[in-house]
Amino acid sequence: MRTIALEEHYGTPELLAATGLDVSWLPGRPDQRLCDLGDDRLRRMDDAGIDVQVLSAVTPAVQELPADRAIPLAQSLNTELAESIIAGTPDRFSGFATLPTGDPEAASRELERSVRELGLLGAMIHGATGGVFLDDPRYEGLLRTAADLDVPIYLHPEYPTDTIRTAYYSGLPGSVGPALETAGMGWHFEIGLHIVRMITQGVFDRIPGLRIIIGHLGEGLPFYSQRLDDFVSALDTDIAHPVSWYLRNHIWETTSGFFYDGPFTLAAETFGLDRMMFSVDYPFSDNTRAREWFDRLDLSETDRAAISHSTAEAVLGLPSTR
Repeated sequence: MRTIALEEHYGTPELLAATGLDVSWLPGRPDQRLCDLGDDRLRRMDDAGIDVQVLSAVTPAVQELPADRAIPLAQSLNTELAESIIAGTPDRFSGFATLPTGDPEAASRELERSVRELGLLGAMIHGATGGVFLDDPRYEGLLRTAADLDVPIYLHPEYPTDTIRTAYYSGLPGSVGPALETAGMGWHFEIGLHIVRMITQGVFDRIPGLRIIIGHLGEGLPFYSQRLDDFVSALDTDIAHPVSWYLRNHIWETTSGFFYDGPFTLAAETFGLDRMMFSVDYPFSDNTRAREWFDRLDLSETDRAAISHSTAEAVLGLPSTR
């Protein structure tokens, strides 16, 4: 069965030098595989039966760089991704654009170029930029561009601001603080809150064609969905529907990094199996573990095929194998 993985990261020496990103402390040393886009990555995909990776630049990509550095670096990354990496192995790689979101107008232009000229499938945005969420009016044009182009935005976590890091994650032993502020817990709460901000600010009512993908089995939102309806949807807001309605109608989610049966069941109940797509979160998670877990899930063949590839084909506009 064809398998497409949507949240699969890569880096380049230029990007890592510009951002100073160091992930060598993480379990499994993902830094040793992040910049490999050749034989080793393909072998690991083959070993796990993964046919296609949709590549995205590792967080925070260029989002926290000054505009005079972020814009040309994003352009360079997107051009190289499309014309070298994907073009060299078009049956195995596709990609999301990197956007210089510190300059929303430039980000909108780069999204349009990346989709129309380079053939990329949408964009990955890494959470808030400089502490500013996508519900801020300055990002309205960028979101409308995505909707007009009929491409999704994959909303991925970003590192916390210094204020949040100090208040919540300081004073902990060893690498516990960095782990909790990122993949251990903090990232998932931040993206869940980000989505709720967009909903309650009316973003999806104003831009009904906007489609957002989130990872990690819904970034905690399945656990809080009913609670949000009880305590947020019941308020006198200007949104047209309960919060849970927007989750089921504007949000898709992937399995990236969350290979756990209970959270999967809850996410399926909250969003619907037709909103779920397979992902690994490579190289931060293991391809084989992800695939073995997915293959053990109690699913009909129709649902398994949808999660494995057909929903992604529809959402991303990829050629269907059916």
